[in-house]
Amino acid sequence: MNSSLLVAFFLCMPVLAAAEEAPIKPFTAQYQTLRNGKELASTTLELTRLADDTYRLRTNTRGTSGLAKMSGLDVLEESSVRWIDGRPETLRYEFTQEVAFGDKHRLGEFDHASQQVHMIDGKSDARYPLVPWTIERHALTLALAADLSRDATTFEYKVAGKKGIEDVRYTRCGTGKISVPAGSFEASCLERVREKRTSRSWFAPSLGWLPIVIEQVEKKGDTVTLNLVSFHSAAQVPTP
Repeated sequence: MNSSLLVAFFLCMPVLAAAEEAPIKPFTAQYQTLRNGKELASTTLELTRLADDTYRLRTNTRGTSGLAKMSGLDVLEESSVRWIDGRPETLRYEFTQEVAFGDKHRLGEFDHASQQVHMIDGKSDARYPLVPWTIERHALTLALAADLSRDATTFEYKVAGKKGIEDVRYTRCGTGKISVPAGSFEASCLERVREKRTSRSWFAPSLGWLPIVIEQVEKKGDTVTLNLVSFHSAAQVPTP
């Protein structure tokens, strides 16, 4: 092949866009899970970059004491996401809870080509329009960390739920040194306050904006808290 034909060949080849670098790096973190200050379970939170340049966020909670242990509590939640302009978009979501007195399952498929969400939650089976940067409740942790990493002034999200997409807003709730079993860290707080429930998380910039405390005040006044016990950076793994 002569040089002019070679140049023409390469000019006609499609340009392949490089995968976007994610603002939050892969990690594995272990948390102590408490209800009203008493140990309930152990939780592992893991972010993995896959071979196709998508990311998998996985949370696994297992009962370690009391009724949670006796009932064999085992909860697995997974989000598959891609990064667009520094923000996560969900591709797939699955939640499975196994416990002696009743299992639960949710599955969300996010078809960005047809712009549709298919959400199965128990007996509910819903389809509704998909909008840009839609996530689900599990991937909110990633979205919050990513926005903190770029010093965002607003924290507003489109979150896919059982029947449709909800507008979710968080606000800053201070900064300071927070002590957890893994150590003491300067952290930034974000919270969402609703009529009967409050969600609050503290993120440590020195740990790549890893959440060191995740707290949920529930409808009946119970408080569920995840405190960071250990963490390490994780490497890319091939797609299973």
